Amino acid sequence: MYTFNSWSFALFSANLHRYLPKLDWPQHETVYINWKDHHRKKPLDELLNKREIDVQVLESFRDPAIITLFHLGDHLVWPVLLAQNGIRFNVILDRVVYLDAKGLFDQLLIKLGAYGHAPELLFSDDRALLLKIRSRIADGQHLLCFADGASGSETVKKDERLPIRFLEGTLWLKKGIPFISHLFDMPVISLLPQGIGDIEQLQFHKTILPVSYEDREVYLLRCLQQLYGSLEKKIKNEPHLWECWGYLHQNGMLGKIVDNQIFNDISATVQVVWDDKMVTFDRLNYTVRRE
Repeated sequence: MYTFNSWSFALFSANLHRYLPKLDWPQHETVYINWKDHHRKKPLDELLNKREIDVQVLESFRDPAIITLFHLGDHLVWPVLLAQNGIRFNVILDRVVYLDAKGLFDQLLIKLGAYGHAPELLFSDDRALLLKIRSRIADGQHLLCFADGASGSETVKKDERLPIRFLEGTLWLKKGIPFISHLFDMPVISLLPQGIGDIEQLQFHKTILPVSYEDREVYLLRCLQQLYGSLEKKIKNEPHLWECWGYLHQNGMLGKIVDNQIFNDISATVQVVWDDKMVTFDRLNYTVRRE
């Protein structure tokens, strides 16, 4: 059922090792199996019966805020439940993320519309984005985004990132969420799911807000560090919960990959099929050697 000489596993394992290097290579197979099982797609209607929003979450949305979620499995159920509970929001995302999963997003918008809420998709590359955000804030609407949902970009200016500590490595993150928070003095509200018996409950975790006269660059780093600190605590002992292990090498979060060593750690290599031939992939350096 699970193939460990696939690119899916090889890149998952390489990405995982950068942040949890003390995890033995053989353990990666177990984490990978749990990851595949946890992120298996399930019918939305089935999920709605096993998910709920903690009342404290609903009470935290008195003023327009930036609602942040992470890709921790079945994550699209949460916008639907928020809409069911009367939370009105618009969604900020990268255009390429939408285009890559257009069918899924369109289904989600239809589902949200059934509950009387049709959020607007606000694309990060829209030159009028800040004007649109200001207008939506004036209407009392929230912004919703997946904090770890950024894509990579060939546009250098758009893809400027800041490094933060994460587990035992460094993540390179876009500035969008804290920049909007600082510019409009909007709180960033971090929400995380928590198992309560057989029910998965979305709970309030943290509010992040710039303090008076806080320098913007200082706040950008503080906000991102605190936001991802919430994720770090959630997945440190259960890494399979985070979907992004499978594609960190594609969305720009890894930063520049620097050679660590050249094939002198045989345990770091894995055999994968490439062009119908078996090749050796070095999980430390993301390099390939043909046999």
